[in-house]
Amino acid sequence: MAVLSSHAHLWNNPQNPMIGLFLSSDRGATWEHRGWREYVRTFYSEEASDGTIWSACGNGVMRSTDRGATWRVTTGWEVTEVLKVRSDPPNPARVVAATAYGIFRSTDHGETWEQKISGLGKPFTSDVWIDRTDGKRMLAATEHGVFVSTDGGDSWTPAGLKGKGIRCIVQDPLVVKRFWVGTEDDGLFLSEDGGRRWMPRSDGLNHRTVYSIWCDPAAQGVLYLGTHGGGVYGTTDGGKSWKQCATGLTTLDVHAVAGIPGSPDVLFAGTLNGGLFRSTDMGMTWEFNSQREGQVWGLSVGKAR
Repeated sequence: MAVLSSHAHLWNNPQNPMIGLFLSSDRGATWEHRGWREYVRTFYSEEASDGTIWSACGNGVMRSTDRGATWRVTTGWEVTEVLKVRSDPPNPARVVAATAYGIFRSTDHGETWEQKISGLGKPFTSDVWIDRTDGKRMLAATEHGVFVSTDGGDSWTPAGLKGKGIRCIVQDPLVVKRFWVGTEDDGLFLSEDGGRRWMPRSDGLNHRTVYSIWCDPAAQGVLYLGTHGGGVYGTTDGGKSWKQCATGLTTLDVHAVAGIPGSPDVLFAGTLNGGLFRSTDMGMTWEFNSQREGQVWGLSVGKAR
């Protein structure tokens, strides 16, 4: 059974110390707090191939090598407002962070970091993705389109969707050259050639701000989106058509959506100020799961331990 990690939980009640990272190893039936207890706004976390957990936080990039029992801030004062952090699966020492001030890269497991914004223009970057077949090839989601690097982030060039605010980007788990991006107000786009050309995939998507994309790694063409104001949307035909899946969601601002590989019926939706919801029928209906009133900014799936 995979461990699903719920990240970036922040209670509105300042008297409640439970903030940071939560882990579940039973498909979300129970959750264990694995984060810090001081006020640290966390936007996203993920487990690297070597078991390291990286967290993107308001005060930098945090690292845990003991499943979240202890944490270390790996960045200096100049790295703040980190929105996403990604590691290279074949080379987990290579880590990149998307921040309000552009891309930062580490090649030594977070011991040192370098800002990599040459060619980005406006540096604000919401997301970054390392191509799983080529660690030097990266795609960045910026406020004015998609940018690509072929030299590990040393330089960036425009890769389409000029002028559009890109909120999230993912590489399809089944088709290497297929990438998906979610935008602010302009819906979803698909590239079939590694990010060179983009096609809209928003028919039936009535809420066009997309914060999160989850692709089912066992079923080609099955995707779920977390949207602003529309809850979750799902497709079974690769985005040619979309259906709103929001029954039971009491908050429709969904900043994170994820499923468990091998359990296609189970999905999670992280909401803004509404906590975490779970579906056991492929998104048809949702029930409140945990973290009441919490801001759940990110969800990811790690290894069972």
